[in-house]
Order: sequence, then structure tokens, then C-alpha cells
Amino acid sequence: DASTREKVGELIKKGSFGSDRILRLDTPTFADSGCLEFRNEWIPEGVLSILFTNPNPSVTSVAPNFLALSNITCVDLLGLQYVTSVGTGFLLNCYSLKTVNLTCLQNVSSIGSHFLSRCTLLEIVDFC
Repeated sequence: DASTREKVGELIKKGSFGSDRILRLDTPTFADSGCLEFRNEWIPEGVLSILFTNPNPSVTSVAPNFLALSNITCVDLLGLQYVTSVGTGFLLNCYSLKTVNLTCLQNVSSIGSHFLSRCTLLEIVDFC
């Protein structure tokens, strides 16, 4: 809804987005009830990379369609080291994605379908 979109916009403005075109986000800020959610339409224009920082034990899952359909080229999920469950559609249809760091997901016991599906340019995937 509009209030959620406005709240997310304000939180993103507080994130660090400099000339390096990397958006650095505090992971717990986007986790409602311990579930991290971040949608393509929340990404400011010009962002090429996203770095989730500040691991927090209360963030234990990733919502469905996390960053699906985004045009980013690099994702670092450093802030997700306590996540145990990843929803369906994780980075689905990210046709520009070249690099993703998943080393922090060593505690994941459940991954939904379409995990990194149709990421045709993907060159580097760092797994734990």
C-alpha cells in the first residue's frame, strides 16, 4: 500500500547510495516479524549493486519474490547470516545479475522454488 511504499522510500533515503552506485541497507530495517522483504520497485534508479548489512538473529527468513525482476548486477547478502528459510522466487528473472554472494546463507534449511531462476548473465555465485 501507499504508506508502506512511503516508509520504504524514507528508509532507502537513509541508506548509503553514493557514486559507486551501491545501495547499502541495514537488514533488520526491512524485516517485519523476522522476514526480510525487498521488492524491485523499491530500488532507486541508478543502483547497480545492493549490499545488505548488519546481521541480526531476529531476521530468520526471506520473503517470496525477493528482488525478483530487478535490474541490479550485484547482490551481497552479508546481513542474512541468521536466515534459515528462503521463499519462492528468490532473485527470479534478474536478467542483469552477474554476481551474488550467498556465503552468509550457511544456516538455510529450506529454499523455495525458482531460486536464482533465469539469471542468464550470472557469472559468479559464492556459496557457503
